[in-house]
Amino acid sequence: MNAQQVAQTIQLIIAPVVLVTACALIQNAVLMRYSAIGQSMRSLALERLNLLRSKEDYFYAERLQEIDRQIPLLTQHHRLLQKTVIVIYSAVLIFLISMLAIALAVASNAAAIATLTLGLFLLGTGTLVLGVFLIIREVRLSHRAVCYEVGRISSLEKTAQT
Repeated sequence: MNAQQVAQTIQLIIAPVVLVTACALIQNAVLMRYSAIGQSMRSLALERLNLLRSKEDYFYAERLQEIDRQIPLLTQHHRLLQKTVIVIYSAVLIFLISMLAIALAVASNAAAIATLTLGLFLLGTGTLVLGVFLIIREVRLSHRAVCYEVGRISSLEKTAQT
């Protein structure tokens, strides 16, 4: 193998690195959402505990009902984000394996390994696409949860004025 072939092989191997970088950027955002939702769950659980300790608030029962509705929704979001994290990490792993497969395909010059390499790369891309679809689903569900809470609070204001 001459220097030109080595350079071409390295260029071929670097192509999946771009997608690994994209995965890392997406994963960073997903992990931030995952952490924020986990913290929200902890805060709501603590607020629920404090509400159960002191029943002085006029809206005690209403807030307790909201919390009891929100915690399962947040748990669903958290679980969906967990699956998303796993899917995107899987895409990264597949892209890393495809880099090794590219090197092996070039070194062996075997058509079967080249075809397998293409399949791995496409599998990694498909896995990343699945991760993005899971993020879209979670954002949609998150919007509904926020709208529910705002709607409940708005109706409380109307109830308190009458």
